Amino acid sequence: MNPNLSKSKRPDEFPVILKPSIDAMRIALRVADVDPLRTLFLDDNSHNVAAGKALGLHTVLVGKTVKGKGADYVLENVNNLAEVIPEIWLSGTDGGDQRISQTRSEMDPILAATTSVGA
Repeated sequence: MNPNLSKSKRPDEFPVILKPSIDAMRIALRVADVDPLRTLFLDDNSHNVAAGKALGLHTVLVGKTVKGKGADYVLENVNNLAEVIPEIWLSGTDGGDQRISQTRSEMDPILAATTSVGA
């Protein structure tokens, strides 16, 4: 995440900050230039999901059957994303009555290519 890491002369010069650190997630949101209120954060770790929720993200706990702390949704398998959260495919600017075909088509291959991992 830190583009200056390779230029470091000392271990503490450019600290590495990882999730579930709120600072790490803030940096990621800023770099991605996304609105937290319009962002869906998926993770398989309940601590990471809770951190995402603390920043105002919509959150999905993946690989579980019971909602953890901070999870808006729970998915046993990411392939069920469109079924469990169909509203993510709707446009917020048009009253929600029309699907965003570009977003849907970009996500379909990713969702179809994922395989279940027995973790």
